[in-house]
Amino acid sequence: MQRMKQKKLKMKKNNNKFKGFTLAEVLMALSIIGILMALALTTIKPAQKSAMRYLYISAYNAVSQSYYNAMLSGNEFNPFSQADPSEEHSEENDAGAERLCKGLTSYINTMSNERTDDGDFATTCSSTKITSQLADEFLDEKVQFVATNGMKFYISNLITGPDDLKFYLVFVDLNGNAKPNSFVYTYKGGKTEDDYDTSDPDDLEQMEKDRIEPDIYAFVLLWTGRILPIGIPEYDKNILTARFIYYDNQNEMQHTNKSLAYYQAKGAAWGYYNNSGADPQPTDYNPDEPFSMNDVVRNAIDSESNIVKDFPNLRQLDPLAIEKNAPYHCSNKDLESCYVFLDEYRM
Repeated sequence: MQRMKQKKLKMKKNNNKFKGFTLAEVLMALSIIGILMALALTTIKPAQKSAMRYLYISAYNAVSQSYYNAMLSGNEFNPFSQADPSEEHSEENDAGAERLCKGLTSYINTMSNERTDDGDFATTCSSTKITSQLADEFLDEKVQFVATNGMKFYISNLITGPDDLKFYLVFVDLNGNAKPNSFVYTYKGGKTEDDYDTSDPDDLEQMEKDRIEPDIYAFVLLWTGRILPIGIPEYDKNILTARFIYYDNQNEMQHTNKSLAYYQAKGAAWGYYNNSGADPQPTDYNPDEPFSMNDVVRNAIDSESNIVKDFPNLRQLDPLAIEKNAPYHCSNKDLESCYVFLDEYRM
């Protein structure tokens, strides 16, 4: 009898093992899963922005350092030297672009360009692989070289401007073959800016959520050996931020404490913002009188280029972000020597 009772008790315990979840428990589990998915979705875009910013700074450092070292090497890699007066600098054939490519690949590890045993180059660098300054088409057959991390490098022909201005544009596809493979902002679902009503706050918010940052960016390589960021990173703080150095009344070097968009930092350093009074406002701005080297370069690029045609008015950048009553300015006689530095360099 005692044995039968123990057997029944054991069967009851076994039956309890297979007891299902209650409705309340199922609903609770689904609620937790929903919350976790919502958190994941809200963190995807910032994570992508952070990754793109890291890749951009990596490319900026690579191009800047390799170009500086190449220029120190003499005329062999100097794209602006012209040993042969008959050298061509056209949109179809530019000897300087090939020299620039060889100079960069001397200091950037590549998958496509290698040295031969005798120290010469066996490379994909070519004077005919010219990418248009319009920045509207990036073809694989125009790639000058591919870095070991997968970044693709494109080079424009020589661009000139007033007062002996000379420069090349180097375009870098930060994530190689991965999408969006675009130089401009794109939007989910194949939408464009025209599909959103920017006067509607809800539509404007949705536009921001749908926006996809580009993965191709341009750098200006000046004949002086300097490099400038240009295009979207100038004004998009998701890609690049900067501060600037100024001197106080005791001639002590100071730096601003707020991170600004690169172009905004330039504007503040050059005195574009009027800091007198409690409410700083932009001063009158004449685009025909550039206040930084970026403006000089931008005026020399084809007006139909994606680099410049949608560049925002500086008035749209928030002047209240600038510290008030700081005695800073740069010399209007030397556009290139403005004390603006990238946050990443300082850190």
